[in-house]
Amino acid sequence: MTSNPVHGIDALVRGIHLITRRELRPFILVPLLINLVLFIIISSIMISQLGGLTDYISSLLSHTPVNTENMSWWEAIMAKGAAWTASAFRWLAWIIALIVLFLFFLAYGYLFSVITNIIAAPFNGLLAEKVEELLTGKAPPAEPIMQMVWRTLGRELRKLGYFIFWGLIVFIIATITSWTIIIPAVLTAVWGAWCMAIQYVDYPLDNHQRPFDELKTVLRRRKLTSLTFGGTVMLAKMVPILNIFIMPAAVAGGTALWIERLRIEGDPGTQTPVLQ
Repeated sequence: MTSNPVHGIDALVRGIHLITRRELRPFILVPLLINLVLFIIISSIMISQLGGLTDYISSLLSHTPVNTENMSWWEAIMAKGAAWTASAFRWLAWIIALIVLFLFFLAYGYLFSVITNIIAAPFNGLLAEKVEELLTGKAPPAEPIMQMVWRTLGRELRKLGYFIFWGLIVFIIATITSWTIIIPAVLTAVWGAWCMAIQYVDYPLDNHQRPFDELKTVLRRRKLTSLTFGGTVMLAKMVPILNIFIMPAAVAGGTALWIERLRIEGDPGTQTPVLQ
């Protein structure tokens, strides 16, 4: 089974096209309103932090010593390591500054994604259900609306626990290697892409009430496709304004990716049952 990065990008583009379909519009309005409200709140908080980030980047480019007095221990380690690297390799100063800026917007996109996905989970589940019905002509098994709401919220908390546990491990490794700057950036980017793939391919499997571990198996079948899809979603979520609209497109794209690229015979929703 081949894994093509182009298919991951194409999945999000397909999701954008799908949410323009008239049949899906009623299931997009509420997630968009949730995104808009949270965008205003979270963006206001992040903008308030831009002053410190600007001073930090300016210090890298001007050789001004970094003041670590008000920083936490891990921020101080990262700041001193970045400053030493910038002074030793002046030509890397601009690259370092761009990576720091990238990590800032990555944190912004990830924070926005986590909060909106928890709140909008039931609506995203309904949207994934309608996308599957549109693409296959067959809806997932029906269930009472309140049962679906509680199940999807529980699933979001299950994913959040997974993200936090492995995120802490990634954070520790990134902190230890922070003096290199590049290793934490690459590691964090790959982890963010994996998280986004898990987040948005999960909805159709959850609608079929499949276990969380099965989702990871599905994504590993085509790692490059899955990571490219997640990475494309992650980059889109880092862009203000665009991140308001990207969540429903990612839900639709993740559902289409599972149906058209990741699913194999015997998976939930296929016509042929698993042979015992």
